[in-house]
Amino acid sequence: MQSIRTCIFLLFLLVGQTAKSQDVIDVTLKFDHLESNNGYVMLLIQDEGEKDVAKVVLPILNKIAEKTIKMAAGNYGFSAYHDVNANEKLDLNLFGAPTEAYGFSNNARSTFSKPSFSETLVDVSKNRIIKFKLE
Repeated sequence: MQSIRTCIFLLFLLVGQTAKSQDVIDVTLKFDHLESNNGYVMLLIQDEGEKDVAKVVLPILNKIAEKTIKMAAGNYGFSAYHDVNANEKLDLNLFGAPTEAYGFSNNARSTFSKPSFSETLVDVSKNRIIKFKLE
């Protein structure tokens, strides 16, 4: 009987540890100083392995888009663009350059291509606000 109690206790202890390792974090994403109230901000969240975790559509009010989402703790890369015409794609010119404002977490930028993914990684281990520019 004692060994059954010990097994049950250890099982509860293990389940408790697993739940703690899956902490849920509140992350507020905020984009301000947008060029207009037209369209949406389209956000892509990727995990450390560059796997898509979520695609989020943020409505715009007073040239600000803001949303709080719940995420598992970890490192993530965020990229977004202002979909001014609400066609759900980043519009490009004849040379392949974006015609809509876009940006990456940590305000990572590169001259002729997107920044390296490692430059965009953000530590999400506690509740936080993430802001980055869309240019």
